[in-house]
Amino acid sequence: MPNVQAKDRMTEASQASNATLHDKANMSADKIARQFSLAARHYQEHDKVQRLSAQRLRAKMVAVGRLLDIGCGPGTDFSGSPGLNEVLGLDIAPGMLSQMRASFPAYQALCGDAQALPLANASIDTLYSNLALQWCRDIKAAIGELARVLKPGGQCHLAIVVDGSLSELDALGLRVNAFEQAQTVIGGFSDTHWQIEHQSVEPLRVHFDSLKTLLYSIKGVGASTAMGSDGKSLPRLRGRQDWLALCERAEAQRQPEGLALTYQILFIHASRRG
Repeated sequence: MPNVQAKDRMTEASQASNATLHDKANMSADKIARQFSLAARHYQEHDKVQRLSAQRLRAKMVAVGRLLDIGCGPGTDFSGSPGLNEVLGLDIAPGMLSQMRASFPAYQALCGDAQALPLANASIDTLYSNLALQWCRDIKAAIGELARVLKPGGQCHLAIVVDGSLSELDALGLRVNAFEQAQTVIGGFSDTHWQIEHQSVEPLRVHFDSLKTLLYSIKGVGASTAMGSDGKSLPRLRGRQDWLALCERAEAQRQPEGLALTYQILFIHASRRG
């Protein structure tokens, strides 16, 4: 008798791989919102890189006053910041905001886009965004919105996935949509509005037990992949043989800690000029 559970797991993982075969530039805001809303209940099962990045980002910040968390997902625990008096969580996905409200009922939920923040000018003391702004089609427009809503003297703390990430996927016959170069992002912080106090690009490597969990994690940071190389696309994964061949290539890369993915993360700590 066939192993039905094993077959179901293979099919589910293959669908996860195919679900990443999209170009972010062709995804509407509504489609991104629906995708994250559907994933909201299980998001924290696949957010290894987000948690590690948050630890590094928060190690260099002091949150005070009214904080806006952009791309808040299911929410971040800011209870260790006694200087805060209000937390606003903004996300494009209503499902993520529902999860945040369940975990952090005191937070104010805002459904909106980082490129058009639903907030008044100079209304925020602390800006925080962890691995969300790489979703923006126009990241310089998003940075302009950060400058608009942040009070003079306010603090901005960002972690953004940048170019050079996920190089291990090349050996799997997958190519990843391009992330912005770090200098392009930094170039959006004009000297007129910003004082950058710290900036660095740091590699962040995470490991996974299986190819299935690795592929789910990619979706969570805004990556998309396409089969093939040199601009030539190959068909989607169509069944057991395609999936097993992909798994075999992945296993050839396995390290003692598991299957590795390396992200290049741009950390920015800046203040708003008056």
